[in-house]
Amino acid sequence: MIHTPCVARRVSCPTLIGRTAELARLDAALAQARSGSSVLLFASGDAGIGKSRLVETFAARAREHDAIVFSGSCLDLAEGAAPYAPFVAALRPLADELSGDELAHVLGEARHELGALLPELCGRPPSRKDRTERGRLYELALGLFRRMAALHPAVLILEDLHWIDPASADLLAMLGGNLRRAGLVIVGTYRSDEVSRDHPLHGTVLELERSGRAERIELGGLNVDEVTAQVTGILGTEPATRQTRSLFDRSEGNPFFVEELLAAGPTSSTLTASLRDVLLTRVERLSPETGRVLRAVATIGRGGDESLIATVTGLNPDELEFALKEAVAHRLLVVTGDGYDVRHALLREALDADLLPGQRNRLHLAVAEALESQNVPAESARHWYAAGDRPRALAGFVAAAGAASATNAWAVALAHYERALRLWPDVADAEARCGVDHAELLRRAAEVAMAEGEADRAIELTQRAMAEVDPGTAPLRAAGLRILMGRIQWVAGDVAAACASYDDAVALLPAEASTRERAQVRALQGHAFMLQSRYTDAVDCCREAIAVAVAVGARDLEGHARNTLGVGLTMIGETDEGLAELASALRIAKSREDSWELGRTYVNFSDALLWTGRWAEAAEIGMEGVHVCRGLGYGRTTCMCAAGNTLAALLRLGRWPDADRLVDEVNDIDAPPGQRWGVTLAMAELDLRRGRLEGARGHLETVAGAAMRSDGKELVSSYRACAAWLAVSEGDYEASREHVRVGLSLIRGSEYTRIGPQLCSIGLCAEAALNGDPEELLKECREFLSGLAGSPEPEAYGLHAEAEATRLAAPNPSAWQAAITAWEGLGEPYHVAYCRFRAAEALLAVKGSRAEALTLLRSAHETVVRLGAVSLLNKIEALSRRGRLELVRSRDTMPGLTAREGEILALLSDGRTNRQIAEALFISERTVGVHVSRILHKLGVPNRGAAAHLFRDFSL
Repeated sequence: MIHTPCVARRVSCPTLIGRTAELARLDAALAQARSGSSVLLFASGDAGIGKSRLVETFAARAREHDAIVFSGSCLDLAEGAAPYAPFVAALRPLADELSGDELAHVLGEARHELGALLPELCGRPPSRKDRTERGRLYELALGLFRRMAALHPAVLILEDLHWIDPASADLLAMLGGNLRRAGLVIVGTYRSDEVSRDHPLHGTVLELERSGRAERIELGGLNVDEVTAQVTGILGTEPATRQTRSLFDRSEGNPFFVEELLAAGPTSSTLTASLRDVLLTRVERLSPETGRVLRAVATIGRGGDESLIATVTGLNPDELEFALKEAVAHRLLVVTGDGYDVRHALLREALDADLLPGQRNRLHLAVAEALESQNVPAESARHWYAAGDRPRALAGFVAAAGAASATNAWAVALAHYERALRLWPDVADAEARCGVDHAELLRRAAEVAMAEGEADRAIELTQRAMAEVDPGTAPLRAAGLRILMGRIQWVAGDVAAACASYDDAVALLPAEASTRERAQVRALQGHAFMLQSRYTDAVDCCREAIAVAVAVGARDLEGHARNTLGVGLTMIGETDEGLAELASALRIAKSREDSWELGRTYVNFSDALLWTGRWAEAAEIGMEGVHVCRGLGYGRTTCMCAAGNTLAALLRLGRWPDADRLVDEVNDIDAPPGQRWGVTLAMAELDLRRGRLEGARGHLETVAGAAMRSDGKELVSSYRACAAWLAVSEGDYEASREHVRVGLSLIRGSEYTRIGPQLCSIGLCAEAALNGDPEELLKECREFLSGLAGSPEPEAYGLHAEAEATRLAAPNPSAWQAAITAWEGLGEPYHVAYCRFRAAEALLAVKGSRAEALTLLRSAHETVVRLGAVSLLNKIEALSRRGRLELVRSRDTMPGLTAREGEILALLSDGRTNRQIAEALFISERTVGVHVSRILHKLGVPNRGAAAHLFRDFSL
């Protein structure tokens, strides 16, 4: 038989048939992206329904409109799937699409961390075994796509998501949830019948659709007219109605089935169970060499280049070239970059199902041997396993797990380790082949299980490893496993068990020996104690950890321990030494380019400066931390924590516009609630100071659940303080009492007492309103302060509390003056204004100097107007009316102006806005505007500045 591939008949229609509405939606998505919005669309439907053809047509149209299109597919490789495969494939041409400067800009500062997605450009990324690092990769990817879309309209197409690996599914969910304003179109395709409820894609699609961040396009079959148009396009002439009807009935409008039935010829029978036969009929018509090539490519499971196909098939160059041309001409193979793949997954399935067991084993063996030199361990292991070679499959799965760990694809790594553990008993020389013993394999599997959040499985694996390691003969190794157990228990939230495991590890380590394990466990113990507010214990552990780390040259552990030590020292009052340790930790993290420890140090350093009353420095270090952490990909974690500290410093300093800008900067970050609470509480406090009670209530409601469930002293007591302040502002003094009581009961007897005086001052404000008893709160406040010597903010709150207590006894202006002095020393304008208001109130109550009261009240008034603190402004103005004190200094009225116009001109000359003038005079902003227009007309001047200049000349 002579085969002539060059005259093969067209198999597919040259144009897209139907899909007008679907294509219009995709075009609209591109238009949205051009306007700065991002769109995520899922095209779903049965196999062969035309999902790929739809997105290919859209991609061509997008390129015609100068969009950059990136396209990648998931691979049906089961256990051989590489993490992030569709993203790696899609981003591979990035360097070709962008100029050198554009590429450098798009990759960003943390270029080397993107190796999991851009291995050719960025190399192998560093690895950390925790979920935070994977989140960091996702944030860096988010930044990459944002910067790319800002340069050019961009389309990202991800095909065959029903085969998506867990790491790619997580990344897709992250992008879908956070790319709302990036100007990017993401289109994903999947077979709807293969995405069951337990499929990793199912929950992602449902959640994104539910939240309105994604839209699904469900593709159905073509109608009979569309099938007629498709067949006409294939044949070049309109078919007979009877033929079209038959094809439509048998294919149910599935475009791929129409093509295959038409290509198989009129002798092909029904489609149902024999679609495989229909597909194979086309293969059997071709040369034997072409059949060998098709079966080899189907077995490879992804696009294979000519050299790989040649090795697997054993064909000589001429035979291979003929077979490839024939397969491509008959649309059974397609060219993919520099390789070939079967045209459709259904054909791959049919070819595989047609193999006899022996054929299948021999093909997989040939592929595995051919892949040995290509450093693709996951694929190699899959083929070794399919070929029945368990020893080499075992080694391959262990290597594949290590490669997946290097890209932080923990779920994939764990799956590989689990396969290796199952194979281990069947391989006699397993240890020699893998280079590790069984206990080490268990330990590695436990590490990645912990990183993936599978705490129960991680604990089980660690327990099995511990059972295989004798503490008597291998104490360091046994101690290391107990350290791992403690870390897992800590991540799982079992703090007591974690601390017990750390204690067990310390007991196994020789006390006199300096080892890395000892430095590690003591640093971990110190960190655990710090987070439990056991600062003295934390300091003791960290001092030992530092000494041992220095002795063994463990610079990473030294930096970690100094970071924790700095917090502990600061919290027990050894402020200067604590801040020095934190500065040292920051230098170490920068010198080692340890991005996670760098972020953690920025958070702790800004927090320590905040607590010591050095707010301007806290804001500077915190803001630096926000930008550094976000640039390094930690926007959802350390960036948010640093932002919370920075906001707390800015609102204390009265730099509220700066706080607003920072809120706008970080508000688009979809951070977990546990990382966001500092920002949320700071936003609530800022709203309280401004008098925006509804906003404050909303912010507090978002953290209330976490605060109720948590036993963390800082979170819960901070929440209670804010909630108590809100309750006072709303006049619910009993609720304020309860919040204060709960907050104090939590910190009482602990080393976290810095917030105690603040809680007491709020509680005393509520007691004053209820005409209650101040003595118990005053006593507790003084007890807190006795252990907080040299802590300026708690001391200021202590004086504030003493002054609040005088409202229940005899009003005492001197007590308020002492509080004013303390707050002025810290540079806290809001509390200074509040205390001046109360001092003026006390002076009026004891019939003291009205001139002094007026001075205090005017100063407070000017501050709150500048800040925009409406609630306090209202209180000040109400007191001025009751006391008949004139807040706005009266001046002689210019000739021709009314008294009211004179008041407004005086305020205008001080630089007040219409809104501020309205607030000062208790009139509407619109009324002020009318008066200003009349003033300008009467004075014959063109603008406010000229009127103010004229008024100042008149006053002089």
